[in-house]
Amino acid sequence: MTVKEAERMNAAARRARRNLMINFSYRFTEASYALKRQVDAGAVGEIYFGRSVWHRRRGIPGLGGWFTDRERAGGGPLIDIGVHRLDLALWLMGYPEPVAVTGSTYSVIAPEIARKAGESYTVEDLACGLVKCANGATLILEASWALNQGERELMETRLYGDRGGLVHRSGEDYAHEAEIYTDEGGDMFTKRLDYRTDPTPSSYHEFVDSIIERRKPLATGEQGLKVMKILEGIYRSAETGREVRFRRR
Repeated sequence: MTVKEAERMNAAARRARRNLMINFSYRFTEASYALKRQVDAGAVGEIYFGRSVWHRRRGIPGLGGWFTDRERAGGGPLIDIGVHRLDLALWLMGYPEPVAVTGSTYSVIAPEIARKAGESYTVEDLACGLVKCANGATLILEASWALNQGERELMETRLYGDRGGLVHRSGEDYAHEAEIYTDEGGDMFTKRLDYRTDPTPSSYHEFVDSIIERRKPLATGEQGLKVMKILEGIYRSAETGREVRFRRR
């Protein structure tokens, strides 16, 4: 999907008076819901800085297929897995308006892996970006399919506010963890989610419920458009070597 395609989809949904929802799956976990509820209750205060990461030591999907073809996929790990860590961070931050992006992309390790396999590889194997928001917050985003790190997969979103901080961490078994860090009367506390007492809806159930209840879905098309603006901005910044600024709406 591109920004223009996202704009057309949103416009079509408005004209038809239909719900448009994006399957941002990393929101729909117990850990994500618990953190969002705590953020909305003011546990961490105003979030002003964060870092959201999904790195793989070696994890290129569908080598030689559409995943590694820029013409068909639009990009590599940034648009494949980084998108989910980006949405999770923005959702917990209240989806601030992005105003500027600076980014870099690299294709260092994966091309040689593809060459040895006799396959083509035309996307990045690592991307990173710095996102500045209208409310003054800054977010760093990183994503890779091939990186010389110790972990097989490193999946973590850390956000910092004026009253506390939080982390959403995913293990290599894709089990999710949530922690909040606070300073209460001079004492430093770490609060960890054990489990939720009420069920967390799947993205499928959320979409169906939004239609039945005649309300906007949790993950809206407008939020999807913000995500695409950031992703395209990182790619454009990487190509031009310049900061990309967005027009304020």
